[in-house]
Amino acid sequence: MKLTDTQNKIFEYVIYCISFSLFLFFFGHTLDYGRTYDDFALVDRFTKSPGDAKLISSFFYAKFHFYPVYFLTHELDNFFTFLLNFNGIEILNSKIAKFTNIFLHVTNSFLVFLLIKKIFKVENNLSSNIVIFLSSLIFLFHPITSQIIFNITTRNESLALFFGLLTFIYCISNIHNKRIINYFFISLLFFLSLCSKLMTIYLAGLIPLTIFLLNFHQMNLRENFKKNFDIFILLCVTFIVYYYLRTVFTEKNSLSFYGNFNDLLFYFLTSLKFYLIGLFLPYEHIYVYATNYDLGLSIIIFIIFLIYTTLAFYLFLKKKDPILLISVFWITASLTLPVMFGMIEKGFPLISNLAERYQYSSVVSVSLMLAWIFSKFFNHLYKKTLILSFYGLILISSIFVLYDRSKVYINNTVFMTLTDENSPKNVFRYSFGVEMRDAILKNDMTTYRFNLYQMYQLDTSFDEAILEFLRNYIYEKNEKGIKFFEEEFEKNFKDSPPARFKLARFYTLYEDYNKAEDQIKKIFEKYEEIRSQFDTPSRRVTFLDPPIDDLYFELGKISFYREDYEKALENFKTANVINPLHATALYNAAITLKKLGLNEEATKFFKDAIKINPFLRETTSNLIAETN
Repeated sequence: MKLTDTQNKIFEYVIYCISFSLFLFFFGHTLDYGRTYDDFALVDRFTKSPGDAKLISSFFYAKFHFYPVYFLTHELDNFFTFLLNFNGIEILNSKIAKFTNIFLHVTNSFLVFLLIKKIFKVENNLSSNIVIFLSSLIFLFHPITSQIIFNITTRNESLALFFGLLTFIYCISNIHNKRIINYFFISLLFFLSLCSKLMTIYLAGLIPLTIFLLNFHQMNLRENFKKNFDIFILLCVTFIVYYYLRTVFTEKNSLSFYGNFNDLLFYFLTSLKFYLIGLFLPYEHIYVYATNYDLGLSIIIFIIFLIYTTLAFYLFLKKKDPILLISVFWITASLTLPVMFGMIEKGFPLISNLAERYQYSSVVSVSLMLAWIFSKFFNHLYKKTLILSFYGLILISSIFVLYDRSKVYINNTVFMTLTDENSPKNVFRYSFGVEMRDAILKNDMTTYRFNLYQMYQLDTSFDEAILEFLRNYIYEKNEKGIKFFEEEFEKNFKDSPPARFKLARFYTLYEDYNKAEDQIKKIFEKYEEIRSQFDTPSRRVTFLDPPIDDLYFELGKISFYREDYEKALENFKTANVINPLHATALYNAAITLKKLGLNEEATKFFKDAIKINPFLRETTSNLIAETN
C-alpha cells in the first residue's frame, strides 16, 4: 500500500509516539532512580581535585568538548527543573535528567528508522515502513543501551549518535539534492557529533563508503567516486577544524597504542568476542558478563564473523545487495577505534568501557541486519510467521534483560549485592567498599571492620585495603597495626612510584610529614635509577605517574605545613618551572609569599594563577584584596 506524503508524515509521528509510549510503559519507573555512584564520583573528583593544570585543562576540555551541546547536557535539565519547581511542581533534577536521556534514546531510535528507510530507498510504502519500524524497536530495547539510558553521565554517547545519524541522513539526501545549505548542515551536524564524542570520527569513512556501496551497481566507478568525493572531503575538513580547535582549547592528549603485535592481536580477538556477544547475544546478567576471557572462544567467534563477512561480500558482488556489507563495515569501524587506541581494559571495566558505551552506535547495524532479514523473508506466509515469532522472542528477551539491567542504576549497592561469584575480584572489592562507606556513615564500626577484613583477604596486596587498615589503626592509635601494614606496603610496592606517592599524600593528610617526605625521596631515587638506565642523548625518559612537578608540589606542601616557608616557596616555584600550567603551585607560592610578608610578589602570583585557572578567582580575589 502506497502512502501519500501527508500520510507518510502522519505515520512517522505515530510511530514516534508509539516508541515513546512503549519505552515509558516498560521503563518509566527508572525516572525515580537516583544518581548513581558514577555521577557522584565524577562530581566529587572534579570538586576535590587540586586547582592545577590538570583541573583547568579538564574544565576547558569539558566546556569545549560539550559546549556546542552544553545546553542539552546540562542547562536544559536545570532550566526545566527550575521552571517546574518555580511553578509549584516539586521534582528532582535527576528525574528530569533521566527523562532527557530517555527522550534522546527514543529519538535516536526514530532516526535509525529514518536512516534505514533512506538506505533501503523506501519512502511511502506502508508495509516496508512497518518492517523497518519493527527493526528500529530492536535498537530501542537492545540491552547494550542500558548504561547510556539509565546513567546520566553517559549522555554524550546519545548526543554523538543523535548528531551522527542526522549527518548520515543529510548526506544520503544530499546525493539526490545537492544544495549549499545541505553542505552547511552536514558540516555543522558532524561537528556537533564530534563535540559530543570524538569516537564518531569513524562516520567520516563509513558515510561515504555506505553511499558508494549503495550506488556501486547503479553507476560506473569513476562517477560513483565523484559522487562521494565532496562528502568525504567535507567530513574530513570538518574533523580537521574540530581537532584543531580541540587542541587549542583543551589539554594535550597523547594517544596510546599497544606495544607489540601479539598484544594487539590478543586484545583485538578478546574485544571482538565481547563486542559481538554484546551485539547479538546480550542475554546474560551484566555482573557475569565479563567472566570468560577464553582466547579459543574469541578465535571461534572471529571465524564466525569472517564467515558472515564473506557472505556479505558474496551477496554484494553476486546478488548486488550491499546491506549486510554495510552492517559489517559499521561493526568493524566502531570496534577498530577503541581497540587501536588502547581503550580496552582487562577485567570488569571492559563491560562499561567497551560493550555499553562504544557499542551504542553499533546497535544500528543490528537493526539494519534485521530490516534486511524482514525484507527478504516476508514474501510467504509461513516465512513471515516464523520470522515474526523469532523476532517477538528476541524483542521480549531484550525488554526482559534491559529491565533486569536497569536495576543496576537504582544505586550501586543494589547492583553490588547481586554480583555473581564468578565476577572478577574488583567487583567484590567495590562491593565491600560500598558497605564500608555506609557503615562509616552509620558509625557502625563492627560492620566497617568486617567488610575491611573481607576486602583485604581478597587481595592482600591491594594498596587501598592496606591504606584503609593504616587509617583504621591510626584512628585507634594501634602502633603495632600501623607498623605491620607499613611493612606490608613496603613489601608489595617497593618499586611502585604511583603507590609510594599515594602513601606520601596519605601521610601528609595525617600530618606525619617525615614519613611523607621519605616516600617522595624514595620515588626520586627510583626515578634516578630508571633515568641512569634508559636516558641517552637521543632518548629522554619522561615520568608521568607521578609527574615530577607533582612531587615538588607535594614537597612544597610538606614544607609549608612545617612552617618552613623558604623551602616551601622553593619547591612550589620548582613545580611551576617544570610545569608552567601548574596553577596550584603558583597559588600556594603566593600564599607562602604572603606568609613571608612579600605582599606585592604574592599579588602577582595570585593574578598569574587566576590567568591559568579561573576556578581560583573567587578564592584569590579576597586574598589579593588583603595584600593591597
